[in-house]
Amino acid sequence: MKTKRIVLTAAFIAMVTVSTYIRIYIPIGTGGLIHLGTLVSFTIAIKFGRRYGAVSGGIGMALFDVLSEWYVWAPGTLVIRLVAGYLVGLVAMSPRGQGQSRVRNVFAILAGGVVIVSGYFVFEAVFLGTGWAAIMSVPGNLTQIAIGFFSLFIVAAIPRLEDLEN
Repeated sequence: MKTKRIVLTAAFIAMVTVSTYIRIYIPIGTGGLIHLGTLVSFTIAIKFGRRYGAVSGGIGMALFDVLSEWYVWAPGTLVIRLVAGYLVGLVAMSPRGQGQSRVRNVFAILAGGVVIVSGYFVFEAVFLGTGWAAIMSVPGNLTQIAIGFFSLFIVAAIPRLEDLEN
């Protein structure tokens, strides 16, 4: 792995971790943390691809969980956000280039959103043992995805990966 890629990966992980600390307090249901981490991780996945999206989203948000002493959430967050970031980056890849199709980008966010909402529901219901009470976190997670749609506006302002690597 080139040094520049390692540095970019570390920077993206740090960006996701720090942006996850920027929380918005909206009383929606009883669960689902509303923060800007999803916006940043979706932006990275759309613009820079599935690998950067998976690693930065998964490790960045799991690191947030650990640093916030929400240890029980870290394994679920790692897996859910890895898969979501990978899928967002994969769907956003078009023949014109990574993140170059607005339609594909919308579908990428929707696909990542399905992974996040269903993933956290299953994690809470099965692994944390809350059963159907996990449904209360769905509105908060849907709000996360809605915030993630703002990445469509940010993507156009970010230089291509090739420009960052040279």
